[in-house]
Amino acid sequence: MTPYRLFVALVLASPLVSCRSEVRDEPTPTGYEWPDSFAFLVEYVSETRMDSVVVARYEERKIVRFAVRDEQFLVWHDSVVKENLLPGRTPAIEAYVAEDTLHFYVSLDRRGQVSRSEPDCDPGVSACRDALPSALPLELRRLIPHLPVWAAPRGSTWEDTIVFDDRPRPRGSRGSVVTSFRVSGDTSISGAPMWIVVWHAVRRTVAGVGGFVGIAGNVPVEETGLVYIDKDRRIPVFATWAGGVAPPPGMSAMSIHGTGFRGRAYLAGSVVEQLLSAPPQ
Repeated sequence: MTPYRLFVALVLASPLVSCRSEVRDEPTPTGYEWPDSFAFLVEYVSETRMDSVVVARYEERKIVRFAVRDEQFLVWHDSVVKENLLPGRTPAIEAYVAEDTLHFYVSLDRRGQVSRSEPDCDPGVSACRDALPSALPLELRRLIPHLPVWAAPRGSTWEDTIVFDDRPRPRGSRGSVVTSFRVSGDTSISGAPMWIVVWHAVRRTVAGVGGFVGIAGNVPVEETGLVYIDKDRRIPVFATWAGGVAPPPGMSAMSIHGTGFRGRAYLAGSVVEQLLSAPPQ
């Protein structure tokens, strides 16, 4: 099984996904109701395999916080932990990048579209100059689906495209991410009614490494995910995604089958956090 199919299978095996119901004739969500402050707890894992053996593993945990400031949001990362876990070696803490430490002013509308993302810092400071303009909008797209202008007909899809160009920053690249969304059904979690939005994204990078260490540019990156949106609160409460990248030609000759990755995020204080943090019965 390829890394992409393996990690997609792990996503679809999530306990929350198992409660999905059939699509009903209820309207597709077309707008969020953002509170003045909220936060997502995010977990991310990537693994590179040689045959069936994991030869590299990366883990990241953090909190993405939002707070209203001057009719927009101030967004920042908190409690960031990044680790490289190589077999047979002591875990190594990864250094922070600029986006891990800065605050950003973000314009986030009711449809989930980020129209502005600027660091709250002096452009003369090196960390401010190195921050990738596209990093936060691309991260938020996994957590917050871009909703259609009007209710989508049953079974139909809609698309969102983010074009980015982070050159000439040291880690910068340019390309695009095209995401297709579809409401797959509705359900409830502990009595709270939910929409289930599924999505598939293709990222094409035409310069640089596309944000994945050790993976060459020009390799399309595919991801599949789903998001639970609370119908009453009109806000995403749980997101999970997975994908994979084929190895460059030189590494495939060494039996490296590529890198698979998966992640999840849940709204702090939501019914999902209560379920995930509850002790086993």
